[in-house]
Amino acid sequence: MSQNPKRTIKSLMKDPRIQEAVQLTTTLTTPHPKLPVVQALVSGEFASNPKGRMIVFTQYRDTVDQIISHLTQPNIRPVRFVGQATRDASARGLTQKAQVEILDRFRDGDYNVLVTTSIGEEGLHVPDVDHVIFYEAVPSEIRSIQRRGRTGRTRFGKVTVLMAEGTVDEAYYWSSLQKERRMHSILSMVRTRGIRTVKKKTTLLDYT
Repeated sequence: MSQNPKRTIKSLMKDPRIQEAVQLTTTLTTPHPKLPVVQALVSGEFASNPKGRMIVFTQYRDTVDQIISHLTQPNIRPVRFVGQATRDASARGLTQKAQVEILDRFRDGDYNVLVTTSIGEEGLHVPDVDHVIFYEAVPSEIRSIQRRGRTGRTRFGKVTVLMAEGTVDEAYYWSSLQKERRMHSILSMVRTRGIRTVKKKTTLLDYT
């Protein structure tokens, strides 16, 4: 925003509250409390299952890099997996060829933790994994199901959803859960009752 030429944005950036927020974020040194939790979960998984594979889903590319920087144990081999779009030099995307190569190496065991954005949810052949971690909850029941579906295909799997108490994480989690329950209820009703056609209401066009 500081580089945006629009007058309204420039005016907003001069607001003392915005300037204070910028100052606080630039001096922030405490890591997010989820990062050590992810580190502990990954370490624990490979302590009990050295040949396992894991996927960590997160929303932002910056978070992907932060997570990887915290997975430093010798037996943990994380890899960054993002989409093709490139925002700037510090957030380069991956070509389709690079994506395929990473997935092949993940499948072969060269990497054992895939840290990915939503690109890993669908449309790509990701091998079955032992543990899926949601770094943050998602509000969509479809995305939640797709992420969970990366484990438990051919063997038992585990899913962990991380939520920061009192944040939007909780709202997203319960929203997706409620939507999913409603979806299952509708599917169950269709299976038992069948699809019913709804009689079309009569309008003035029917008399023309």
